[in-house]
Amino acid sequence: MSKYYSPNTVETKMNRNNRGFTLVEVTVVVVLIGIIAAVVFARSISTDQINLVGQVDKIRNHIRYAQSMAMKRNEVWGCKSDGLSPGTYWIFNGNDADIESNQVLLPGETAIKVSLPNSITMTLFTIFFDNYGKPYSAYTDESDNTPLSSGLTITVSGSPNNLTITPKTGFITTQ
Repeated sequence: MSKYYSPNTVETKMNRNNRGFTLVEVTVVVVLIGIIAAVVFARSISTDQINLVGQVDKIRNHIRYAQSMAMKRNEVWGCKSDGLSPGTYWIFNGNDADIESNQVLLPGETAIKVSLPNSITMTLFTIFFDNYGKPYSAYTDESDNTPLSSGLTITVSGSPNNLTITPKTGFITTQ
């Protein structure tokens, strides 16, 4: 005995097969795309690069802190990088960065001198800010000082970005 299909039965089966993807199929594809994207992203960025960018941001923020304190307290503040260990810097208040009583503990730090990880070094620099936030390369008093004539560039080893302090304004950019 042969089966007889009515036209309505054949039409119903054809419509059922043309509905599209099921929710399970779509979910599996989305999950697979997410796994592949996570693997590709994880291999494209190393944690060393992320740590280095974080250190450059930290240095910039510490210099900005010195500038803002100079303006807030109407005093001379500054930041200096040590020549003895090229990855050490500190913030100071006053005209002489090397007097220990002038050195200031930064918020969030445990030591007055901030030490970068051993793999990171930076160029030596000393920068002073007056009560207007204007940068100076040397500052004895209001009449005897050396304004920053060209931008001060601080190079951090291994970083694609350098910190540049703009003359007159003291604006700190990452280039």
